[in-house]
Amino acid sequence: SSFFIIEKTMDNRAIYILIILLLLGCKRSEDEIFLQEELPSVPTMGSLQFVGEKKCVVNAIADELKVTIDCNVDYSLSISQEWITEAPNQEMKDEFDFWKGKTLRLKVAENRKDEERKAKVVIYNEVYGLSDTLYVTQKEGGTCLSDGGYQLLQRASMGNVNLVVMGDGFTSQHLTVNGHYMAIMKQTVDYFFSIEPFKFYRNYFNVYAVIAESEEAGVAENDSWRKTKNKFGTAFGSGTEIVCNSDLVLEYARKVKEIPVDKPLTVIVVLNSSKYAGTTYLYSNGNSIALCPMSDEPSPNDFEGLIHHEAGGHGFGFLCDEYVYYQQTIPESRKQNIKEWQEYGFQMNLDFTDDTSEVLWKDFMGMDKYKQVGVYEGGYEYQYGVWRSEENSCMNNNVPYFNVQSRWAIVNRIMKLAEKEFTVRDFMKADNPVLPDAATRSVAEKAFRPLGEPIWIN
Repeated sequence: SSFFIIEKTMDNRAIYILIILLLLGCKRSEDEIFLQEELPSVPTMGSLQFVGEKKCVVNAIADELKVTIDCNVDYSLSISQEWITEAPNQEMKDEFDFWKGKTLRLKVAENRKDEERKAKVVIYNEVYGLSDTLYVTQKEGGTCLSDGGYQLLQRASMGNVNLVVMGDGFTSQHLTVNGHYMAIMKQTVDYFFSIEPFKFYRNYFNVYAVIAESEEAGVAENDSWRKTKNKFGTAFGSGTEIVCNSDLVLEYARKVKEIPVDKPLTVIVVLNSSKYAGTTYLYSNGNSIALCPMSDEPSPNDFEGLIHHEAGGHGFGFLCDEYVYYQQTIPESRKQNIKEWQEYGFQMNLDFTDDTSEVLWKDFMGMDKYKQVGVYEGGYEYQYGVWRSEENSCMNNNVPYFNVQSRWAIVNRIMKLAEKEFTVRDFMKADNPVLPDAATRSVAEKAFRPLGEPIWIN
């Protein structure tokens, strides 16, 4: 009847227009339903904020910080400092408790500095223009030493000679303030100065301890498939040889800003091992690196004996070994090598003549104070063709005694580095030789094993 009325009151053209409008209205409704099924529902109001106090204080130790977020939208994370990171495998971030909200887990690194530090943790959603900030303050540390830092152990009062000590194979657990690491460093310094002439001239030295933290404790074995992840790559080689990343050692020694760049570095690296071994790297520019494990063998092959031989003798004195290994004449090539180094003022404890009027230590010959001084054949591993100044010395078998020519070479270098005028007569006035109980070669050699041959780098 409706269509009958329409037909009576409208012409055909009007009817067609009405039908088209009805069809378009039905199509629009279908499209709206389709879009509602395809698109996710959108909250009428976005929510994103940290629950509770927006400022928190954490302790200096490494820890995990858990914070709760009230949100009904996804969020991104921005952290202002590297010492705070999002905890790995953050599965809980996608979990949501209707009553508690989302839990965000943050990993906070240990603060080893003696001052507090601050960071900002920001959550945000750019689509809704939402964000909130958590302010984190971490208390000052001071309980652990920082890798690459250093401490002054002694200030020179007479000169300006520099000595640097550091360790390898020591982890964070050894690096507490006034803990194991620093105790070893101080012990190393005391051993270095426990023998003449270093004992008498100790006040000429500035002594620094550089902090070196290793990922793993101990020292590697070169022939082992497993490598110890220590800081300087120290590893035991064949016999008593030790290798290291010498470039990195010198880089760490240069962290001591008080040492001018044009001054040579005398470095002792203490290895976290009780093995008997030792090797020293010697450079023509005056730099040296003495690698010394904390040997637990009886004296003179103990830790102190290694410090005397490697650090005092080789490392600072640039002295040659005086022990005899081959019952042969020293090869001409090795003689020439020593003579080249003697042009730098190094390796002055050996000579290639037995002429008492020409030998390097002729000034000490025939003096009542130096009755034990003579011309003794044998040194630098060979029995013949090379001579030393006394029967026995630290450079032979680690005994706590340097012969007169070695003492003179050491003191002469101290004075040159201190930029002081000094003569052999001045040396004699201050020199006070004290022979050890086991000064003869035959007594001490029974327990001696040759240490690694020094690595000379021109």
